[in-house]
Amino acid sequence: MAAETSTARPGTTLGLIGAGHLMSHFWQLTLPPLFPVLAVVFHVNFLQLGLLMTGYTVANAACQVPFGYLADRYGPKPILVGGLLLDGVAFSLCALAPNYAVLVVLVMLAGVGQAVYHPSDYAILSALFPRERAGKPYSIHTFTGYAGGAVAPIAIASLNRAFGWQVALVVAGLLGIVVALIVATTLTAPRLEAPVPAPATAGAARAPRGQGLRLLISQALLLLLGFFVFTSMFSSGLQSFLPTTLTKLYPVTIDRANVVLTVYLTALALSVLVGGVIADRVQNHARVIAVSFAAGMVLMFLIALVHLPIWAIFPLFALVGALQGVVMPSRDKMVREATPEGSAGKSFGFVSVGLSLGGIVSLPLLGALLDRGDPRVIFWVLALCILAAALTVLVTSLPGHARSRAGERLSA
Repeated sequence: MAAETSTARPGTTLGLIGAGHLMSHFWQLTLPPLFPVLAVVFHVNFLQLGLLMTGYTVANAACQVPFGYLADRYGPKPILVGGLLLDGVAFSLCALAPNYAVLVVLVMLAGVGQAVYHPSDYAILSALFPRERAGKPYSIHTFTGYAGGAVAPIAIASLNRAFGWQVALVVAGLLGIVVALIVATTLTAPRLEAPVPAPATAGAARAPRGQGLRLLISQALLLLLGFFVFTSMFSSGLQSFLPTTLTKLYPVTIDRANVVLTVYLTALALSVLVGGVIADRVQNHARVIAVSFAAGMVLMFLIALVHLPIWAIFPLFALVGALQGVVMPSRDKMVREATPEGSAGKSFGFVSVGLSLGGIVSLPLLGALLDRGDPRVIFWVLALCILAAALTVLVTSLPGHARSRAGERLSA
């Protein structure tokens, strides 16, 4: 296992990787606002545009763990800079795509670039901040991502209206290239120094290769992977179908329903910062997550069972968002605590695959349910998703599991 050393200034470093994370979430929402235009330009339907984003997500999921290994072995900075450059170039070239097939290839390349951020960013954060003080840096990092996602639809739509879709894509790509150059020339990231080898046997020399795999299939990380899957099923499902579901249940326009979604996302982003303070002060992170998710589950069941007045929907979904956001730094600290020093890249890369898998599973499922049945069933399913997520973290807090996890860290 490598020992980490760095002359990096934590505040500057946090700002730089936060800028990269902002671009990551900005790019995730760059194409959807342009779907109506892209459908006409490339003569495709919305199913094909949906498959375009599926390709993006699959490429992202497939590359998370490999980039995690590379970040741990060669250092996170070149991985982060390379991902930013790849994303920036790919989105810029999308403006020049001559047909749908080329657009698919470029978007999948962007998905590959998208896979670098969690492995490289968390490798840097884990090297710079001790476990007991990592909550607030994790929360700021998460907040910058949500800020990028909040800005993207407005910025891309405005650029499209003013200059056209091609300029919007070129600007989105060039922003990332500028950030990549700033990170490349300014970021002082942790360096991984190989330890002095102990007197070796043939078996000892081979041990490190197996340690990484044993870490990824450890009970702790598998449960945390499940937690990421279920929380992603909830968040991606709610963000994708909340406006449509509300228009089917209440006499509201789609614009007003989107305001409810904005309220939810705003409360979620702001509560992440509060969650960072809580994560640094509370030892039992699983309990924080379980309590918050239990309250969110009750709210989902309430929406499914009771026809609430429309005015109550706004504060209710603000509370749902706050309950989701406040747990994210605790979630990240649980991953950190299950990870040996020097392995943050592969660990965070592995569990972050769950974010992609959750969307891949939940969106077709919830879409089919919305087409075939009562829209309230959406909230029943979402409640069950956060119940399942809460159960996965509660298992990690059981005494027997805690002892097993400690043993895994020592053996790694």
